[in-house]
Amino acid sequence: MKRVLFTLYKDKCHSLYRNFIFDPPEGYQYFTLDDFTNEFLFEESENILIEIYNKIRRNQRIIQIAQSNNIDIIYCASGMLLFNSPIPWIIEFESAASFIIHKLQYWRIVKRILPLTFRQKNLKALVPWTEAAAHSLLSNVVVCNTVRNKITPIHLCLGSTETDIQEKLFRDEFTILFVTTLNNNADKEFYTKGGRIISRVFFKLKGRIPVRFILRSKIPDEYAHLKFEKDIEIYEDCLPLDKFRKIFLESDAFFFPCYQSPGLVFLDAMNFNLPIISTNVFSNSEMIINGYNGFLIDFPNSSTVNYLETEFDIKDVQTGKRSKDDTISDDMVDEFCEKIIILYKDKNLRKNMAKNSKQLLLEKFTIESRNKQLKFIYDKILNNSSNLN
Repeated sequence: MKRVLFTLYKDKCHSLYRNFIFDPPEGYQYFTLDDFTNEFLFEESENILIEIYNKIRRNQRIIQIAQSNNIDIIYCASGMLLFNSPIPWIIEFESAASFIIHKLQYWRIVKRILPLTFRQKNLKALVPWTEAAAHSLLSNVVVCNTVRNKITPIHLCLGSTETDIQEKLFRDEFTILFVTTLNNNADKEFYTKGGRIISRVFFKLKGRIPVRFILRSKIPDEYAHLKFEKDIEIYEDCLPLDKFRKIFLESDAFFFPCYQSPGLVFLDAMNFNLPIISTNVFSNSEMIINGYNGFLIDFPNSSTVNYLETEFDIKDVQTGKRSKDDTISDDMVDEFCEKIIILYKDKNLRKNMAKNSKQLLLEKFTIESRNKQLKFIYDKILNNSSNLN
């Protein structure tokens, strides 16, 4: 059994990792840092010199842990770089910005260092979450063919899928679902995932069609008035699994006008056979095929969604960092309303899009598909290392 070490902690990692760190490919065993140490290695500092020192120390400590525990491959999560590792390693990333996410002002320096880092002999693979992530890297960083050949996009996945949605809970109202992450930045999530747009669309639709909104999201104080709307049902805390399933089963469509691509929530919607209405940013079009399992609407050129490019010259990576202050386009709100009304009126279209959502999930976003691709990479790494020895 070959041993793979993930550079994260089970109790602190994002839920998307929990969908696969407990289910490795055949022939492999997954470990995380907390299997071997109680030490937390990801402290951050505003002081750049302290931050550099922390990264050097972390690099040394991770390599030491891997060597002491007979690790065969180090899996670096979320754009975490290693230097001079004697153990083969791979790195996965959400976008080009993953390599500098907390220190964007240093991007112009970092993008010149990255090609050298990527050429390290023991960095065997770069694994972007999406095709869009791969494109964003190649749009921003000049790399040689050797590095290009290391890039293999592998989509995120669900750990398990719903096999029977016959228990769909039908109601008289047309029900729209919006779900955000409830983490330490929960208030910001409302904005980055399009909560302000949700509010505008709700009031635009009010009185036009019998529509009900379910919001599983923290609601900022300035939007507290939403809590008093009889056609809005709000959950601001994490829900038990049965209740979480229930809000998806009660819904007719998933509405997520986000400023940046989500992690797993689209896959959850697809899993429960829901058409999806969202924005045409970053990798959304890999999960939503416009007119097939949902609708995609463009942000206007004036939107802050391209803030990373205008401020830091990070191309092809949309962000919600300035979403709270964005000017919401009336035309965009009208387009969202139009698509919702189309789904409301056309039950056959809604049914077909629901079926297509599930089909797309099963074709591209399962743990079996992800593990097959990862096993190919792992096997190739270890077979090549064995031949060299």
